[in-house]
Amino acid sequence: MSFSRSDVEMLGKPTEPLNLTMYLADILRQFNFDENMTSEILALSPEQRQQFLEDLQLPSPVQEADVMNVFEYRVHKAISLYVPPFLLLMGTFGNVIAFIILRNKAMSRQSTNLYLAALALADSLVLFVGLFRRWMGDVLGVDIQSETAWLCKTVSVLALSGSQFSVWLIIAVTIERYIVVSHPLHASRYCNPSRAKRVIALIASIFLSLNIHFAWTMTTHEKSNGFKECIPTKSFHYLVVTIWPWIDATLYALLPFLLIVIFNTLIIFQTLKATIWRDAAQNGPFKQSDKRKYFSDTNIKLTVMLLAVSFTFLITTFPMAIVMVYHSQWNGNTENASIPVLAQRQLIRTSSEMLMFLNHSVNFYLYCALGQKFRNHVMKKLCRKNASTSTNLSDHSQHLYCSRVNGYHVASKTMCHDETAL
Repeated sequence: MSFSRSDVEMLGKPTEPLNLTMYLADILRQFNFDENMTSEILALSPEQRQQFLEDLQLPSPVQEADVMNVFEYRVHKAISLYVPPFLLLMGTFGNVIAFIILRNKAMSRQSTNLYLAALALADSLVLFVGLFRRWMGDVLGVDIQSETAWLCKTVSVLALSGSQFSVWLIIAVTIERYIVVSHPLHASRYCNPSRAKRVIALIASIFLSLNIHFAWTMTTHEKSNGFKECIPTKSFHYLVVTIWPWIDATLYALLPFLLIVIFNTLIIFQTLKATIWRDAAQNGPFKQSDKRKYFSDTNIKLTVMLLAVSFTFLITTFPMAIVMVYHSQWNGNTENASIPVLAQRQLIRTSSEMLMFLNHSVNFYLYCALGQKFRNHVMKKLCRKNASTSTNLSDHSQHLYCSRVNGYHVASKTMCHDETAL
């Protein structure tokens, strides 16, 4: 298995076929090796394990065709081969369109849109450095990360930095939305484009600095069979294999999960409170104007959309967070697990990975489903593109439709069309 974002706990561990690990675990269990000896043997490099089996004069390990008899392993292989291209196409298209829309002149005047545009770039980086490389490794049997030392170091830095950057952009948006909802009088001070740009640069710098150590703690090693692997250097093996997976699990899943739950709970509470107060004021002597009510409704819709983005993150990354926590225990109990159990663990991990990558692929579709203004800008782009090749008659009808979509045709002249909102 090639290194991907979800393999952070195994970063630097030599990659090897699943069947070799299963076979060796069964052999050690049958020979009644004690726990310490078993742990030492399983900690050997792949070539040392192979040599150990040869010294015992045992038959060759089970082949891929034999492992494919296990249902869970067949499902794992099917998911690994057929789900990634779908996520790559869906995510790349969505992230590119989202970035173009969010970075146009009208939309970029709102700080939230700057965060979401940066999120589209970060998600694209995760998909290509993590998912695309993982899928190519499954299809071709070659991990490009292990081809050269430069690729080994660069991919290791970008894979972890990109995923952590993406998650903390969601946290930044969530905190900004909390400020807007709970402290509206201070929103203009803390939620503006210039501050958003500084926050984005700060987040990127922090996680790049945290992960830059892979430039000297990772290297390539050529195995006896001629294949290369990306592994930690001997001096930093404990840091990369034992300590850093817990740091990354905290930064990518555990701490973000806690912060998003807390701030989303506060946002929901404040939004409901403001809605009740608005309805009471609307029916009381201090009736709101249509214009103020329109902007209040727009703010609530934007809040709902951003809540959907953060809750989608929680749902799609929660399984991976559990796997990251229990993965070290699974590795320690390999010798006591049967082949079907190991295949089940592999299936759980693969499914969790795909859910995690789904989180980096769906934001554009959430914007379209819940953001009316975002849909309007998408339709505006499509209308402009189609207008260049249409006839005069279709141009006229297209113009009428696009005018309505873009908000030029409104029922009340007192309502202002805010092009910067989603």
